[in-house]
Amino acid sequence: MKMDERDNEESILCFNRLDETLKKYGMFDVSEREKVRKFCTPAYFPKDKALHRSGDIANSVFFICSGLVRFYYISEEGKEYNKSFSHENQFAGAVQYAAQPEPCRFYIQALEPTHTLAISLEGLNKLYQESLAWANLGRLHMESLAVRKTSREAGFLLDSAEQRYKTFLAQEPGLVQRLPLYQIASYLGITDVALSRIRKRIK
Repeated sequence: MKMDERDNEESILCFNRLDETLKKYGMFDVSEREKVRKFCTPAYFPKDKALHRSGDIANSVFFICSGLVRFYYISEEGKEYNKSFSHENQFAGAVQYAAQPEPCRFYIQALEPTHTLAISLEGLNKLYQESLAWANLGRLHMESLAVRKTSREAGFLLDSAEQRYKTFLAQEPGLVQRLPLYQIASYLGITDVALSRIRKRIK
């Protein structure tokens, strides 16, 4: 199969995945789902490639068709801290800056070969203004981000490292086999040695 044919098949698959994901929200008819297509551009990121860099002003949000990405910060000392992960059929990007673009402080990196649909934030804003369904989706997404942020903060303040790991297992059981130990440890705020001990203890 030629490369352009393979790319075309992957693009069709991506649009189908986005369509199926939107259907699950129960508020998008065919015409509403079709509106987003003109703002989408298929984008492929090899493993370790950056989708977004700290200091850049985001101009797209990504729908992940296949693959896995991480959101992370880098301290002044050069240490990396994982913020979150996103995978198939999820949205990834600085959507919180859609209304007021400004430089983001985090990075987004592909941890696996990742196929996406890049949705322009300008287009997304138009959808929010013109469509009640899309406006509601934006609100639901922001509410979900707020809940996850609050839950993560509470976990760091109130839970032990072991409990945080158990919560991660419950919330993202499929990621344990896809992520290196040190990536999970960084997300939990512990060393990979400490995480290894926890894993042995709870087996």
